[in-house]
Amino acid sequence: VSSPLHLLVFKTSPVWYQFGGQRDGDMITKATGKNALLYYSSYGCYCGFGGKGQPKDATDRCCQLHDTCYDNLLSYHCNPGLTLSFPLPAGQGSWCAQLSCECDRSLVLCLKQSLGSYSTRYRFYWKRRC
Repeated sequence: VSSPLHLLVFKTSPVWYQFGGQRDGDMITKATGKNALLYYSSYGCYCGFGGKGQPKDATDRCCQLHDTCYDNLLSYHCNPGLTLSFPLPAGQGSWCAQLSCECDRSLVLCLKQSLGSYSTRYRFYWKRRC
């Protein structure tokens, strides 16, 4: 299910759901050339379910920063799970929705900039090792 209001975010969700499904997963795919679900949903210690320990590389650090961004929104009583999906038209949406979109936009840009750090050894990484 993909709709403008579909951004199901759980603190421990995979990247696929952090981005609201296919629409936002497509943004990752377009920016990185890698399928979001296959390459990022269980990468390292922070891309995917959970998040603890040291990020394994710059790619994993992007996901850690995204988790932190969402945690910060929650501390201001913004629930990223109930906001509009990125991208929002300029000037549209609530303050919380705009900040949530910025978290997602920052992640996409970070993943693109960190392509050189992506390592297949951290794809489908066992989180207990974090």
